[in-house]
Amino acid sequence: MTAPETPPSRSAVSAVLRPLGYTGRVRITDGPLADRIADAAETYLGMSPDDVVHGFRLQAGLPAPGNPMTGWSSRTSQPTFGQWVSGLARLGVTAGVAEASQRAVDLVDAFAATVGDDGDARMGLYGYEKLVCGLADTALYAGHEDALALLGRTAEWASRTFERARPAASPNDFAGGRIGPASHARTMEWYTFAENLYRGWLAGADDAVREFASEWHYDAYWDRFLTPPPPGQPWDVPTWLHAYSHVNTFASAAAAYEVTGEVRYLDILRNAHTYLTTTQTYATGGYGPSELTLPEDGSLGRSIEWRTDTAEIVCGSWAAFKLSSALLKHTGEARYADWVEQLVYSGIGAVTPVRPGGRTPYYQDLRLGIATKLPHWDDWPCCSGTYLQAVSHLPDLVYFGDDDGGLAVALYVPSTVSWESAGSTVTLTQRTAFPVEDTSTITVGGSGRFRLRLRVPPWSEGFRVSVNGVAVDGVATPGDWFVLERDWADGDVVTVTLGAGLRVLPVDRWHPNRVAFAHGPVVLAQNADWTMPMSLPTPWEMVDLDAAFERGEGLRYAPVGVGTARLPLGELRPLADVPERVPYRVYADLDDPRIV
Repeated sequence: MTAPETPPSRSAVSAVLRPLGYTGRVRITDGPLADRIADAAETYLGMSPDDVVHGFRLQAGLPAPGNPMTGWSSRTSQPTFGQWVSGLARLGVTAGVAEASQRAVDLVDAFAATVGDDGDARMGLYGYEKLVCGLADTALYAGHEDALALLGRTAEWASRTFERARPAASPNDFAGGRIGPASHARTMEWYTFAENLYRGWLAGADDAVREFASEWHYDAYWDRFLTPPPPGQPWDVPTWLHAYSHVNTFASAAAAYEVTGEVRYLDILRNAHTYLTTTQTYATGGYGPSELTLPEDGSLGRSIEWRTDTAEIVCGSWAAFKLSSALLKHTGEARYADWVEQLVYSGIGAVTPVRPGGRTPYYQDLRLGIATKLPHWDDWPCCSGTYLQAVSHLPDLVYFGDDDGGLAVALYVPSTVSWESAGSTVTLTQRTAFPVEDTSTITVGGSGRFRLRLRVPPWSEGFRVSVNGVAVDGVATPGDWFVLERDWADGDVVTVTLGAGLRVLPVDRWHPNRVAFAHGPVVLAQNADWTMPMSLPTPWEMVDLDAAFERGEGLRYAPVGVGTARLPLGELRPLADVPERVPYRVYADLDDPRIV
């Protein structure tokens, strides 16, 4: 399915790079990401629409065929309904699944029938914010104008109903709205609300929706990121707050920038990204042990001593994708794809998929000693919504166009893209087995002069490019673009050698020998089924990693050394390859390899 006609732009700013996934002209064609997208389509289209809206129909006193859902959706599917609709609408465009687009439309129409003339959605702010997202996306990506009408009608109800106390989050109220009896007054995570109201207005909703969005800015938190600290000093920002929503709130700041054009919001986004990626994240890109933001005092490294809920990895990946996508779009800087890549391979890309019936990945376990992958104990939790959104968004993270007809390649995955350059359609086909292999081959379809930008990853050692077998001179700076500007001919082949290798990643500066191992962007997990933890001489920077490990099949690494008669040294393999309930280790204390 191609994207519906884009509505006239209401944006106050012009994109530096335009993500192409939602044009319907990108396809991920093979490999684990393609498999994950196909699996998500099968799982979510396998849900009975009557079951999904069963609770809403009962609330409205309407006939309610189907069956009640379970878990978080046992009363109604309010906690994730809007996210499911959003993900289906996105999937219809980014993966070409026409049935997903139609399902989003059908669900919106079924829900609309439960809403009276007064616009009462019978939701608290937590669920309604997600509904607004689903309505905006069904309008944008499925071309369903009735969704905007419903958004406007329910927004009028919300405007006269939701309280405006908007308490800032604090350590004893970490999500900004105390959890109490279900009511319209409950405003948990209110500071994420502006994003989708603004997106609804950008999609064509009435100006009243924009005005309503402006009432939900989180300036008390956002403004703490206007100015970074002096070098070597900690950030002056509050901590012990709900981690996911305090990353997700920056999507509201990004929407405010797009609507108002005020540069202060872009400064906030830049600084927030730096803060998060340098003080809050693990090797996988995940963050938020026990769902908390942490002070800069070694808490991050200490958290893996016993927390099983080391990172809310599914919701966390989605929030990071949105922040990073906004920065790629509005700055054009390649480095903002680095966090995305971590999460594509070792965050959302390393979880067990959502299963039929609602069994859902939620936390990532990075404990020392032994960790495992387990689903959330309730069916259909919040991560069942953000999982579909994040997976459907993957094609939008690969290619970006510029105003001069050029193309930027942010991720090296099997895929195709087409775009317009100087009045002609150009295609690009990327074939690669990365990260198992270290090259990606890009074939150009069409001809003309344009700029092709290739992202140089931060972990790259020996990034090289050739065109039609001839090496291209140039400086490959990690975190930047390698630029090829030339007259292209149909069938030209660009070969990229990425330069991935084994890396050691300390958890933080307070724990320099508490480390994870990665191959390029792929975090490796040690088999922990009756094995010894990893150890290396310290300082580990002096160790020859090629001598310390033997490379096996694929991305498997066997430590060179001995364990005990009963506990040999376990090999390393990608975290994504570890099944549920199989013990593993991501982090190890190199200078203290305890058995017990």
